[in-house]
Amino acid sequence: MPTQRSRTSGKGNDPIDRVLSSVTGAADVRHLRERWVTLRVANSTLYQPIFENREYLSLRVIVDGGRIGTATTTDLSTEGVAALAKRAEAGARNAVRTQGFTHLPRPDRVPTPTIRVRRDAAQGDFASKASELFAAIDRAGEELGKSRVAGVYNEGFQQLSVGNTEGIRRTSDRSVAQASLLLEDLSFDPAVSGWAEAASWDPRKVDLAKLGEEALSRVPREKVHRVPEGKYDVVLGAPAIAELLNMLSYGGLGAYSVEEGWSFQGGASRKAVISPKIQLIDDPLSPLGLPEAIDYEGVPARSRKVFDRGIATGPSHDTLTAGRAGGRTTANAVPPEAPYASFGPLPRHLSFLPGEGTFEELVGGIRKGLLVTRLHYVRFVHRKKTIVTGMTRDGTYWVENGEIQYPVANLRMTESILGILRRTDLTGKALRCCGDERGFFAPVVPDLRARKVAFSSATIF
Repeated sequence: MPTQRSRTSGKGNDPIDRVLSSVTGAADVRHLRERWVTLRVANSTLYQPIFENREYLSLRVIVDGGRIGTATTTDLSTEGVAALAKRAEAGARNAVRTQGFTHLPRPDRVPTPTIRVRRDAAQGDFASKASELFAAIDRAGEELGKSRVAGVYNEGFQQLSVGNTEGIRRTSDRSVAQASLLLEDLSFDPAVSGWAEAASWDPRKVDLAKLGEEALSRVPREKVHRVPEGKYDVVLGAPAIAELLNMLSYGGLGAYSVEEGWSFQGGASRKAVISPKIQLIDDPLSPLGLPEAIDYEGVPARSRKVFDRGIATGPSHDTLTAGRAGGRTTANAVPPEAPYASFGPLPRHLSFLPGEGTFEELVGGIRKGLLVTRLHYVRFVHRKKTIVTGMTRDGTYWVENGEIQYPVANLRMTESILGILRRTDLTGKALRCCGDERGFFAPVVPDLRARKVAFSSATIF
């Protein structure tokens, strides 16, 4: 398998050196180079193939012991770098002082991990991927007749270099392939649909025709039935679990949420909050996911337990929050200029370890309940209690006596994420990565079975 190791940036015309020589005080800079191809399908038609090459600098400057300013640019010229430094320093001088800043990451002898990467990602003519999409579209037409296919395929290569005034210099490459497909049978009113998604560091492992077959298997072959709101035993598909884990990451696993008092991890409680059967880790190095060798401060990535025997192990940290907490960074820094930076450091590679159940065994343990393929438009109701609400979508079925019986109209789930994980009695052996379109969040998840999950309302479709 192709692998990658970090390397030290050279001097001279290196953009990081040029930026750091233009600022005073503490600073760190990210130099990101990336290329992407995106193939989209709408109304069963491939359209708007996009080829993108991007290079930019992200600068963070700290003055006066904690006033922080950030700026970005795509202009790597001498004038562009000078303007970047000027903007970041102006922002820092006018910023409110951030309490608890100690220092930026410092060089150490910790090696940068080896990860899996395809350096040829997002190169080539992509005729094979287009053919796989066409095969999925044709197959849907053959099986369903009046049908509609929508979806996306993203493939990219990224090179992230990070340096700071403490002497950190690290560079790491990564590759991303991600796809999702939605198949609709329009012969029903309202239409019924099925969904499938997958992601990998290796584009060859994302087979779009196979993904289409999986989505097709989720499309109901009869009109949906209605079931009332209530509490049901549920098999949640991997896409549904991935959505819940991403919300949990935002909603209570980062240091900001603990500092600001809206995390379930607040206080001194060391009680189990999820099932001890679930082994959940933050694993940015897993070849099952979308590996990253460093975080956005240039700290080497590492795996760590997020829950140990059902007990939360503590929040994710970057250098700033670790300094305030008197600990060490967990290598979970995010880009400081990004909109989601307001959530602070986040675990973006939440991963289950393999469980013990096959899909048939998961379903077989339900006397009366539901199979939910995925969740749509999930939003928080109560962050500290991790209560969210969201709709089932694209393959919701009634299960009785261990067998899938018929499709049901979608329901609104209103439930605590921790409650679902606490009432989980079996997780699947098979794992898959359900990364987002650019691979920022990349959970590795199974299907799982949870008891007495609350559904607060139902729809007619």
